[in-house]
This record gives sequence, C-alpha cells and structure tokens, in this order.
Amino acid sequence: MARILVVEDNQANMKLACILLRSAGHTLLCAVDAETGLTLARTDQPDLILMDIQLPGMDGLAATALLKQDPATAAIPVVALTAMAMKADEEKTRVAGCDAYIAKPLRYQELYAVIDTLLEKGEQKAASAAGSLHHALANTPPSGQQQAGFKPPSHDEAQRNGRLILVAEDNETNQKVIVRQLALLGFSADVAGDGRQALELWRSGNYAMLLSDLQMPGMDGYDLIEAIRTQEQGLRRIPIVVMTASSSKRDARRYGATDMDDYLSKPLQLSELKASLEAWLPAPASDLQSLGDTVRHSDAVLAVDVSVLERLIGREPEVLSRFLKDFRKSAAKIATELKAACINHQSVQARQQAHKLKSSALSVGALALGELCAEMETAGKAGNIETLTVLLPLFEQELEAVNTFLDSWQA
Repeated sequence: MARILVVEDNQANMKLACILLRSAGHTLLCAVDAETGLTLARTDQPDLILMDIQLPGMDGLAATALLKQDPATAAIPVVALTAMAMKADEEKTRVAGCDAYIAKPLRYQELYAVIDTLLEKGEQKAASAAGSLHHALANTPPSGQQQAGFKPPSHDEAQRNGRLILVAEDNETNQKVIVRQLALLGFSADVAGDGRQALELWRSGNYAMLLSDLQMPGMDGYDLIEAIRTQEQGLRRIPIVVMTASSSKRDARRYGATDMDDYLSKPLQLSELKASLEAWLPAPASDLQSLGDTVRHSDAVLAVDVSVLERLIGREPEVLSRFLKDFRKSAAKIATELKAACINHQSVQARQQAHKLKSSALSVGALALGELCAEMETAGKAGNIETLTVLLPLFEQELEAVNTFLDSWQA
C-alpha cells in the first residue's frame, strides 16, 4: 500500500485514477494544478506521484523538473500521464526527470504494473524496512496446533481472557474489516461510531485495548484520547492505538503529541495489527494465534467479501463479474509463479509475486488471501524461506477457497 499524489485538472480523469488506485488499496492525495501538487509533495512526502502533463498554468513537465531539483522531493518517483501517446512526449518526460510514462485513458493493468515496479525499486533502495516485523516473523515457529475451522472467541470469553477490543471508527466498511481482522487474530470487538460512544463504552472497564480513528464526527479521536487519559488517573491505563489514513512525518509528530501508545496506517495490514497487539497487550506473544492458523476458513463463503469491490466500483453485475474474472485469471498465473519461487527457495521472486497479488486480492474482498500475500511478501523481503514454506500450503488452500466462492457467485 502506498500514498500516491495525483496531479490532474480533468475531473473525469481524476475520478478514474482515484477509483483504480483506491481499488488497489492505495491512499490518495489530490491536486488540480502543478503549484498545489508541488506543495503537497514537499509537505506530505508521498511515495509516488502521477503527474498530468497538460495542466493549467505550470505544466506537468515543468513541475516534475522542479520536483527533481528539490532535495526534499527528488527521490519521489513521478509517472507522467498524457493523452498524446507520441514518442516525442515520452522523450520530453524522460528529459524532465519522469520515472515512467503512461498514455491516457488509464488501463488498470498497465497502471498497477508501473506503480508496482517503481515502488519495488524504491523499497530496494530504502534502508528502512520493517525490521521488527521481519524479526517477529523470522522467530515465529511453525505451529503444530492448527485447527481447521477456526472460530473467534465469544464476547464473554474475550472479556474474561483480556481479548476484548474497543474500536472507535465511523466508517462502516472500515468497521467490518477491522472486526474481521481482529477475529482472525483471536480477538472479539465492540464498535463505537464516534468518540462519545467510545468513551461511554470505555467506562465499563471491559476492554484490553482501544483502536481509535482520529477523524470522527462529534468527539474526534484526539478529544477521546484526552478524555480517557484524564478520567483514568488512578485506574488501569488502557493501551491506545491510533488508526490513520495519513502516514506523513508531520502527522506522525502530531500523533506523538497525543497520549497514545502506537499508530497504524489505514488500511490496516493484518501483520502490523498483529504486531501491535503483541506489543501492547499484557498477554504473552505466544498466546496469539499464528497467522497461518487464523486465516484458514472452513466456509468458502467467507473467502471473498464482494461488498468491498462493490464499494469501489459500484454494484453493476457485469462490471463486477468482469473484475472478478480478471482477478481470477491473474491470480492463477501469479500463484503458479509464486509456488515455483517458494519451492526453488527464490525469496526475491516470491516477494515480487506476493506483492503483485496482495493489492488485487484486497481490492476484490479476498481479505484473508491478501493478508497471506502480505505475510509472504514480508517473509520474502527478509529472505525467510522457512516462513514461505509454511505459508505456501495455507496460501494454496485460501486461493482454492476463493475460487470455490467465485464459482458459486458467478453461477
């Protein structure tokens, strides 16, 4: 998942780009002119920029040249977007410093491929890999206690065992995803749609942790955290983890100013949520179910939540069917290459294939499959062949469940 800045003055083109990027799980920043785009690039430091060439005032080529001259933004990959698929335009974008070139109208296969390639290059250059997560995965032994038909604990059981989580989130889609992710990790959750409701629920004293969004109607996350910290003086201090769609350094400093314990970027990655639960809850890390245990499903209907895709592209059956067919065809090809890479102990290739499938799986609602891909991608980055070997049969089982669901859904 990446934070992508789209600089585009055409409303229809901007809408299409947003749909395609959000469907792949990316977080967006938007600007309708070069000047605003330059400002956002400097202040918010996106992972990648999609730059229209034909902009009012300063054009995209001039803006790209300024980005590449500024040390603060020079390393950000820039993809030029132009409606004129001409060799001369491609050469101009290269001279200006663009890292790639795409002709409009955008085609999602080409767009995703270019973005994935540039982000992977950035990851290879970056020294800031998620070391703690890699270490946790490398030291997670294969579990011999896998259970076919995993069921999350009941509300009462979770409360007794210190595994009941309070979630403060106003977005219904995010609520469902987070509750499901917690269930996969062996936790139960109560959900509050705003800060005031969350505060009332917290006062019951039943919760092991608070996961809170910051932007909520009424009482927002900042006020909620302040109210809890004020009222809990002399009482047990609840761990608070903030969930935010922004991951800029500026926002991170602002979160640090609040009395919270950790923050996670949305959309939440299951592996990162798992690591945060292990870090802040009093239960020992060994008590958490391994990801390999929890993502297994006995019911194929749970393999795909089509409503995730519906919220991205609408509910027209023909459009949904086309997207799902494309996904299935692509997933089959990637799965073959991923399996071969794992068997041949090719961790770099395994990481690349898992990364390709991760975003598309999450965008169509194959959440468990997407999270397995995220785990395999992380293991591949760490060169952890043992973890890849453990996850491969679980991946194949989940992919089979996804295909079974797609057969029944399209029948």
